[in-house]
Amino acid sequence: MKIGIVSPYFYPWFGGITEHVYYLYKGLKYLGHQVKIITPFNGNNMVEEKSDLITIGRPIPLILNGSVVKIPLIPKRKKTIDEILSRERFDIVHLHQPLLCLLGLTFLDRIRFKRIHGLDCPRVVGTFHACGGGSERFVINRFKFFFKKFQNEFSYRIAVSQASRDFIHPVLPGDFAVIPNGVDLKRFSEEKQKIARFDDGVFNILFVGRLEPRKGLTNLLKSIPLISNFTNHPFRLIVVGNGILTNYYKSRIPKGAVDKVCFVGDISFDDLPRYYKTAHIFCSPATYGESFGIVLIEAMAAGLPIIAGNNEGYRKVITNNENGVLIDPEQPYQIAEAIGQLLESDEKRNNLSQRSLVDAEKYSWNRIIYDIDKVYQQITFKNQGLKLIA
Repeated sequence: MKIGIVSPYFYPWFGGITEHVYYLYKGLKYLGHQVKIITPFNGNNMVEEKSDLITIGRPIPLILNGSVVKIPLIPKRKKTIDEILSRERFDIVHLHQPLLCLLGLTFLDRIRFKRIHGLDCPRVVGTFHACGGGSERFVINRFKFFFKKFQNEFSYRIAVSQASRDFIHPVLPGDFAVIPNGVDLKRFSEEKQKIARFDDGVFNILFVGRLEPRKGLTNLLKSIPLISNFTNHPFRLIVVGNGILTNYYKSRIPKGAVDKVCFVGDISFDDLPRYYKTAHIFCSPATYGESFGIVLIEAMAAGLPIIAGNNEGYRKVITNNENGVLIDPEQPYQIAEAIGQLLESDEKRNNLSQRSLVDAEKYSWNRIIYDIDKVYQQITFKNQGLKLIA
């Protein structure tokens, strides 16, 4: 099949959707499909062939829902997308975040136009990633009447979690398959050379993510001076990630804790697993708006004990005191206590690590890619009037 993956994000913009799209692309290519990614980003040379990437528009940053989003500016976007659809003649167009992304909405609009006028058009699969912060819920509720016109354009609808499904279901009622985000187990579980400057006997607490309000970094920074109330072990916080608010977060390091916090900024695709391997604890105190949390399953695959914010999406991945510790992300003292207790207990860290490694298996891309490919096969056979044999 010829598949077009339409995504609002791709490399060099790091994040959950970018990782999902990259591994979806790689997996579908491995299964023998022709695949092209359509995105506003340049891909950072991560595609196998230059022709596999169609760059469309220019991404403009905007802060929305406590997160930095990028809105693509696409000159003559209807004409541009019509030309892509006519030239590529995809069997399936797979839209990511279709209702909360100008790019996805325009593709939906043009495919709907073609269908209404009896023109040849691809089948549409939508993957819904968001679970809805305040701004997203406002947009969905305010423009519900507009979104509902696309209800019949989807041949298949996927949500990455139950939280994502529950968020979008009032606008697009009907069946959804819940297919979670995946992780490359080999990339994060195999032995890696540790980051030398942090491999010095000090306990490393790792944060990975874009530096934006809903990720909870402010409260994590506030917790650093408090950790010493619960342990005498030396420790540091390593912050991996960047964003337009980086300097703000650096300014929020409490006095007296500057020597315990290290911002390393953006890192390479190859170096990310090395940071996980160098860490002793992974901490992601996200406050809201998380539908799943790819960083959590990366940490699981690396065998790290995890401390995570008790939000709707993270609760779908973390079971408290089994494969991680859930904390109130608004309470720095509680974050500090959880970190300190893990630093004090080799046994608890080891127990959480072993369970994490086991649970990571169910999120392996080696499994998930076949679930998504099965979706493609089902709608293709359905279109031909055939039935799949279970």
